[in-house]
Amino acid sequence: MKLKTLYIILFTLVTLHAPKYIVSVESIVVEPTLTVTATMYNALEAQCDADPFITAGMYRINPNKASQHRWVALSRNLLDRWGGKFDYGDMIRISGAGHKDGIYKVVDTMNKRFKDRLDFLETAGTKIYKFKNVIIEKVGT
Repeated sequence: MKLKTLYIILFTLVTLHAPKYIVSVESIVVEPTLTVTATMYNALEAQCDADPFITAGMYRINPNKASQHRWVALSRNLLDRWGGKFDYGDMIRISGAGHKDGIYKVVDTMNKRFKDRLDFLETAGTKIYKFKNVIIEKVGT
């Protein structure tokens, strides 16, 4: 079984059955950490493009439950196609972002003007926030 498949199974068990199973995700970090600034965005044309419900990684957003997806956009310098360490579909652990700490999937790209940034996808109407010195690290393979 591939490590990525194993990680997905473990992640599902931990998130859906946390009281029944105790699994440490700490042991499967495979990349060094990076420090970024984290903000938020909504799936709106004004913040995205003409098709705000499809991410750059080709994931479909449910605009009414966007916050529940646990998805993020990264600045281009962090993405593989521009020389970074992350790719669409990668799972990352985020810490130092208060109530937003946890495991998220990389699904989107931020505007090219941003560097060393992360945007949490949020449902429209979510109160705006910003965190500095947020630690991100890839988990799985």
